[in-house]
Amino acid sequence: MSPLHSSVRSRWAGPVAVALLVALGTAGCSAGAGAPAVSSVAPASAETPSPSPTPSAAPLSCADLVPKAEIVRALAAGQPADDWVVLPVSTVDGSITGQKALEGAGGLGCSWRAGPPNSETGIATLTVSILPGAANQWTGALYGDAPTEQRRTFAGISAAATCGDPGCGATAAVGSSWVRVDLLTGSREGGTSAFAKETDDQVFAGLKPAVETVFRTVQDASAAQLRFPDHVPADSAAPCTNYLTKVDLEGALKVQRTRVSTDFPPDPKVDSLFGAAELRLGDSVCVVEDARYSSATELASVTVGPEQAWAVDEIATDSAQRGDLRPIRLEGLASGERALSNCGSGSTPCTVLFTLGSTAIQIENTPRAVQVAEAILATAR
Repeated sequence: MSPLHSSVRSRWAGPVAVALLVALGTAGCSAGAGAPAVSSVAPASAETPSPSPTPSAAPLSCADLVPKAEIVRALAAGQPADDWVVLPVSTVDGSITGQKALEGAGGLGCSWRAGPPNSETGIATLTVSILPGAANQWTGALYGDAPTEQRRTFAGISAAATCGDPGCGATAAVGSSWVRVDLLTGSREGGTSAFAKETDDQVFAGLKPAVETVFRTVQDASAAQLRFPDHVPADSAAPCTNYLTKVDLEGALKVQRTRVSTDFPPDPKVDSLFGAAELRLGDSVCVVEDARYSSATELASVTVGPEQAWAVDEIATDSAQRGDLRPIRLEGLASGERALSNCGSGSTPCTVLFTLGSTAIQIENTPRAVQVAEAILATAR
């Protein structure tokens, strides 16, 4: 053995052997009363970093609500549909009320159609609407002028559920949210709908899995997942009557006398979830009537949406694709304001949407909607 090896062995063999014997002799034993105190110094440890804060869950998206198979089952009307494709469709319907109000109020609206590949999808549409924080306003309003008394149970939740024009739907208070699921079938009485031969129970049999999944998803969602962008005005807004005072409605509508009845704020008992959304936004509705008659004879409807010019801008973009509303020039529009209309030259009631500053105004149910809009602008300017 070399001197180097001998030196190394003599320096380390003894202490290592002693340490090993001590470790073996004391393993699994505690010191007795007569045992000498053993002093040990814990090695300095690196500072444990604080855990990173858990990021808030992202808000639910349409893709989170209903799987493809359940969308297809709801829309297939009992047809073989293993190869069907699902197409998300816009919920924008050319109005500042309804789905656009839901979006502005901090809700979520989603819509889908489905059909065989390489063919046009059917006319039936599945639509989901969620308005967080509105459960205490919930009513069973779906179709018609009053809440339905009919009930069905989905995922253990009792929901108002019925069929009417234009389809079948279910609505319930789920957690703190007002949730509504609609299957828009088209007219089932005319024979053109794929659902024409199905009973209400058969329609709901296909719709039930989608409704249950939506209800469970909303019920299990965190507050952060139900926090959607909104356009709710910070301040209270002026009602529609303020925009009609001193307006020459008689000249615009070509009648001798008019009166304005107020239909605001919107009533969730009649207008359902969308009425609750419009109420949150501060929307107001005025009905212009012919004062020559004691009974209400509606000549026009005027809806005022405070701080909702953004909605008209988005409707304009979507309408350019659909072709249902076209841009028009109204007398009195200022730079940056816009107007949309589907009015023709005949006597058919039509709609005009326009912006007045940051406010959106919608004129409906009259063939003279353009003239009413220009009369409002003339007074405002």
